[in-house]
Amino acid sequence: MKGQEFDVKSAPISFIDLEMTGLEGSRHEIVEIGLVKVSQPELEIIEKWEARVRPEHPENADPEALKISGYDPEKWKEAISLEEMMRVLSEKAKGTILAGWNISCDYAFLDAAITRTGISLELHRRVLDVNSYAAAKLGHQFGASGLSSTAKSLGISLEGHHTALPDAMACYEVYKKVSS
Repeated sequence: MKGQEFDVKSAPISFIDLEMTGLEGSRHEIVEIGLVKVSQPELEIIEKWEARVRPEHPENADPEALKISGYDPEKWKEAISLEEMMRVLSEKAKGTILAGWNISCDYAFLDAAITRTGISLELHRRVLDVNSYAAAKLGHQFGASGLSSTAKSLGISLEGHHTALPDAMACYEVYKKVSS
């Protein structure tokens, strides 16, 4: 993803979280996406979206990753294709700043999805890693903390951890709390 340049102070932010079949963007696949799109500078929610994504090669999956993400072929019968996910995401996230917890991993998977589908995302060229931002604002003790422990320490509920929308929502809540 090359990204675009536009006003970062007024552009909406798209907090995303992906659940995948493993950690390698070139080999593993996205199985779920959650998005919380917010306005700036108010940080008010504009939209929430989540979707399960049907993996094309579940045989390449890491069993531990499937367990963590809760993937179950029965639950994923109505899942959308990667191409459909990218079409919807390209509209919902157009003109926004991409944000997430340890966003580099999700970014690598989105980049691989662009390559696989040919559907680009018109996002800002910069991304916001909320983990790094929170560590800078709260102090070094948060540098190695995960989303769950950081959210808990800030009094933020994290029900449904390791499902995409609850994690995207928690990431947004952490950002909102440390930004104020």
